[in-house]
Amino acid sequence: MRITYKQKCSRCKKNFVLVTWKNRFPLCYECQKNDLSGEIKDPEMKKLLNLPEEYYKESSFLRSIKINYLKFGTLSEKQIEFFKKAVQKMKEEREHPKVVQEPIQFESDVSLRSLRKAQKETKAKKSKKVE
Repeated sequence: MRITYKQKCSRCKKNFVLVTWKNRFPLCYECQKNDLSGEIKDPEMKKLLNLPEEYYKESSFLRSIKINYLKFGTLSEKQIEFFKKAVQKMKEEREHPKVVQEPIQFESDVSLRSLRKAQKETKAKKSKKVE
């Protein structure tokens, strides 16, 4: 299971973005929106990259592939293959949503020091009862 957390966008410092340990420079959809707007002339690529805006909002991977196509004009076969896999996976998740576990909520007074102190107190009480 991949661990994700929210971090503020590196460019605008307003919006939060879901990131993993691999993301060094997370950017939100709003900051990349201008990079995503461009004309695609190739009909095959137009069909491939013509996705609902929600998909691009959710996936930084899909955004990066489209931005790379708009910058360089081509994509490698592997990029196209993984783009299709990612889109297919997102469609399947929308059709069959899986059960999401609620995030673990920590109380503010829980700290390692307070836990150790509580353990020492319970050990002291048990040792007094035994004597």
